[in-house]
Amino acid sequence: MAYPGPQDQDGQPYPHQPSQPYGQHSHQPPLPAPAMRNWAGVVGLCLGILALLLDVTIGLARVGIWVSYVAIFMSGFGMAKARVGTATNRTLPIVAMLLSATASALAIVVQSIWHSV
Repeated sequence: MAYPGPQDQDGQPYPHQPSQPYGQHSHQPPLPAPAMRNWAGVVGLCLGILALLLDVTIGLARVGIWVSYVAIFMSGFGMAKARVGTATNRTLPIVAMLLSATASALAIVVQSIWHSV
């Protein structure tokens, strides 16, 4: 016979005592892990690569600068998510930010060369 645990005067268990004996677990499924939001850094990197490719083609450098602005914004959003802890990839948004800033500077240089010719 198992020890029923501490009881009050009427033989009822105290309300703060667990209803199941020690060592036995309830049959509830575990809570799901919080969803990680790594998409912002990935989107920033993809847009940075696209902006860099658009800047290399001289006729599309005007579009590339706008794509690089969106990539900088998305990379910054990804860095903020990594700083808060809801994203696990900390280096990907940093690389995306550097690539996007490079693409933006390249677009400005290509546009100034294109307009001076």
